[in-house]
Amino acid sequence: MLAFLVERTGMAQSAAYATFDGGKSWIDSGPLPLLAGWAGCSDPSVAWDNAGNAYVAALPFGPGSATDATGPVIGIAMYKSSDGGRSWGLPTLIHSSGGDDKQWAAGDWNPTSPYFGRVYVVWDGGNLLFARTTNQGATWIGTGASAAGSSIAPNSFAPSICVARDGTIYVAWISGTTISFVKSADGGNSFSAPSVVASGVTPLDAAGLSAPNGFPELPGGVFRVETLPSIAVGTGHHLVVTWADYRDGVSRIYYRHSTNGGTSWAGAASGQKLLTGAVASGAGLHDFHPQLATTPAGEIGCSFYEFGPRPSGGGTTPPLIDVVLAVSTDNGATFPNRATVTDTPWDPTVDAPLSHGTPSTTFIGDYFGLTASKLGFVVQPANTAGGSTMASFSVEVEDANGNRVTSSSAAIAMAIGTN
Repeated sequence: MLAFLVERTGMAQSAAYATFDGGKSWIDSGPLPLLAGWAGCSDPSVAWDNAGNAYVAALPFGPGSATDATGPVIGIAMYKSSDGGRSWGLPTLIHSSGGDDKQWAAGDWNPTSPYFGRVYVVWDGGNLLFARTTNQGATWIGTGASAAGSSIAPNSFAPSICVARDGTIYVAWISGTTISFVKSADGGNSFSAPSVVASGVTPLDAAGLSAPNGFPELPGGVFRVETLPSIAVGTGHHLVVTWADYRDGVSRIYYRHSTNGGTSWAGAASGQKLLTGAVASGAGLHDFHPQLATTPAGEIGCSFYEFGPRPSGGGTTPPLIDVVLAVSTDNGATFPNRATVTDTPWDPTVDAPLSHGTPSTTFIGDYFGLTASKLGFVVQPANTAGGSTMASFSVEVEDANGNRVTSSSAAIAMAIGTN
């Protein structure tokens, strides 16, 4: 098993680690190198090609100021490692815009796909922007022969990308109270017109929550939260899209499921709760920041944060965070299986960095890591007390002879964090 995670500590820099023994030990490759004029880079997202090259999509920024510890965004940068994450070359700036944000990368690791080995990146730039490499990172282009940063849909926020076993690319995002998606059946040469996944949702930034610095904060917390969709594909073209929704007066994970690649979606137009009955979170607990991943067998996992007070000695603790994993064994139709990943809930007020240096709003990361292989699911959450607020985690699995075991999920990288 080969895996690595990327983290950004504080507001400084992204760094990479690699393991070649199933996580028993880790190699620290140090901070990712910066180009002249860069103060740091954030929002790391990891993907692999079919030659074993690893890629990190990152968001470089310039020096900060007295009013914003994070300086102006420079654009979208791609890093490449040809030795499994042990070392990294200088980045390639594939798009230059101060409006770029929330990039997400995925590789086509499916040997039966006609686009096996391609790596794709999507991000916000006002519209939904797209880039791909067809030659192991030598060059980056958009749709057709256009430059990297092709607009494939309007009004995008927080896109998520996945690749089906036949090479079909799916991208989901939110705009206002609507979650939409596009897909490509030709390796990113072109995309469908946007279609609606869910309408009438209640995102956290429209729930009337306290937002002292423009970012909503859950009751009992002072860290920023957002509604960020996640998309995954099971076997065939079973799709699942999840998001945090506040329609119930508490944050819950909602989802929609499609059996036919998004031609139609099951259930109510605004989605349904991921967990119900005995596996639902308690009344005073908030679920948010869902992540999705799929095993080669088709199980779909959804991990998320659960925030709120816990019973303790006849009273309650301060609001704490647990990490939960819910699993579907029917290609995302239902999620009846739930497990708490954390041994002990953690306190998001301990050593929490500040959002853009603003004293009244802290930052626990807008995403965290979830990936999957034939061995099951691997969760890499953040924990401010551990000095890390974000991580991106991707896995490559090898058989006893050292051959890669590829699947639709093995190379799907989870974008973790924001600036």
